[in-house]
Amino acid sequence: MTKHLLSDWINSSGGPLVVMEEAKAPLWTGAGGSPSDYDQACQSVDYISKLLVHCSEVLVLGDEPLQTAYATSDDRQLIVRWKWADSESDVRDAIDQLDLGTVDVIEKLVIDWKDQPLVMFDAAGTFDPAQCLRFSARSGPNEVSTFIYAPSPRTSILVHALAPRS
Repeated sequence: MTKHLLSDWINSSGGPLVVMEEAKAPLWTGAGGSPSDYDQACQSVDYISKLLVHCSEVLVLGDEPLQTAYATSDDRQLIVRWKWADSESDVRDAIDQLDLGTVDVIEKLVIDWKDQPLVMFDAAGTFDPAQCLRFSARSGPNEVSTFIYAPSPRTSILVHALAPRS
């Protein structure tokens, strides 16, 4: 069993969350403007998509506005979205029991982040350093593999695994 460190949880106001380089995040316009950065993010019809905004690739966490955290271990980087579970403890147990070799990937994309750290925040607003999650991925191309992990009928998480692309 792999032990993961789990960040705090972040929520959106109903739209998608975005992940982008913190150095470019102050340029994010949120729902302001026409079309706004938020409008572009809302065009996502999948679990994940990417946008080129302000000369930076932005990962959009589409589908439902799920409570989201970042989990890391010695060999894994995961964005974890809580679909359903009785408790946070059940979600943590699911993350720690996860075997990436047995999951069925439903979406995959490559995103190229140049600068670190990355920030995750609500796409509807402008970037607020006090209302985001900060983490680092490997600089350069990263493959993002998406899957749903449901170890029991009472627990289900949507996971985006980050891995460097060679």
